[in-house]
Amino acid sequence: MHRASFLIGAAGALAAAAQPAAGAKVRASLFVDPANGKWGAEISSRDFSGVLRGLSPRALDGTVLQAANPAPETSHAVILTNLPSVATQGVPGSVGSPGSCEAQSFGYCLGAYTAARNPNGSVKWPASDAANQPSAAWLYQWEHQLQEHDARICPAGSGAKPYADKLVADGAPSTAAIPYNPHDATTVGAECTYIKGLNVTTMPPGSSRLLVGSYKVYSNVQSSDLAHFKELIRHGHAIAFSGLVAKGYGVQSPPLVNGAFTAPQGFKNPSGHGQVIVGYDDSKGPHGAFLVQNSFGPGWNPGPTSDHGRNGRIWWDYDAFFGSQKYALIMFPNAPMSGTGTTLHASAAGPRFVVANATVHTDAKGKHHLLFVTQASEAVTITQLHVAPHAGRQANVKLNETMRLGYQYVTRRGKKAFPPGPCKVTYTLKTRSGATLNYSGTVQVTAARA
Repeated sequence: MHRASFLIGAAGALAAAAQPAAGAKVRASLFVDPANGKWGAEISSRDFSGVLRGLSPRALDGTVLQAANPAPETSHAVILTNLPSVATQGVPGSVGSPGSCEAQSFGYCLGAYTAARNPNGSVKWPASDAANQPSAAWLYQWEHQLQEHDARICPAGSGAKPYADKLVADGAPSTAAIPYNPHDATTVGAECTYIKGLNVTTMPPGSSRLLVGSYKVYSNVQSSDLAHFKELIRHGHAIAFSGLVAKGYGVQSPPLVNGAFTAPQGFKNPSGHGQVIVGYDDSKGPHGAFLVQNSFGPGWNPGPTSDHGRNGRIWWDYDAFFGSQKYALIMFPNAPMSGTGTTLHASAAGPRFVVANATVHTDAKGKHHLLFVTQASEAVTITQLHVAPHAGRQANVKLNETMRLGYQYVTRRGKKAFPPGPCKVTYTLKTRSGATLNYSGTVQVTAARA
């Protein structure tokens, strides 16, 4: 187990050059702005309904999901390390088609980054190795064929959350096993013929190696989320996102202001494109910027190899980001089943379900959360959580989250926080076999850490 830090400060640090995916051939590409701007799908309610919004990473202090080495709160610039290689979407002359950007951002990029981490953020294996990267082509076809039942097919866009669900439930075949464009197709039709010919009805051997533990979403991203997003990055989270496509974004060298893209021509509406935040720097652009990894290949936004925000990546001005991107998702790594915690009793035979930690957290807005870090012996979909503290009102929340290792919470507004001490909990969940089971027990809630 390699315990290298997952963060580096921008000052004095050199990023690994954004390299093409292993085995991919680099060729000159013509970057164009497709007239219809259809680089992905607009996110629908099915992508966020029933999924809890992520809390501050500090809410996980003292639990198995606590980051071991977060960057200091005073950090004005943080860049994640051990990133997957920059993916190349589409074909020469059509960087945005097929519309596989969500598969490449939420599946390939965020999936590879997360699967390469341990729950505390330490490095498990190199995310730049194609054998450690989920196949975007396979996931894209799986989403169309088995999730949408071919309501959309290549080259159309797709949803976003289904990729997180699949990586939690089964993992995915690797990019080494099923690359994106192995035949060097130069037309969208030829690339789609290859993708639609992939067998996605069974899981290829080795797919479970790329499992992730769980996810949380942000369905109404606003400028007030800036501090929270920066906190996520300091704690090692990459953030996949989708929103409007900026006009002029598809050219080889988008215009930059103080090193950052400000979307000077505005955005195409409607449109959609998935990408991943992998850092931030308050000194970039007019007012600071996120470091974004795109899927237009390493020949896009070219520059010196020592420049973090070049060669397939770009700095995105904070204002431009929050003015156009409305959906985001983070993931948590998976881990072997722990022998510690409180095992809940199932209403019938089913997987083991454990509450590893139970704690209380009050956020910056004064909302009180009763939080449970849980783990299941196989992937389950949680549909409801009911809690009965030893004092005060009971609470209930309806969910639609697939998880192996993650957290859930109920929220209370007002002056009274949830009390430490014994608490009765009941989870309702669906198993892989389709059974709906209740899991109940009493857990000990600990006080929030100072």
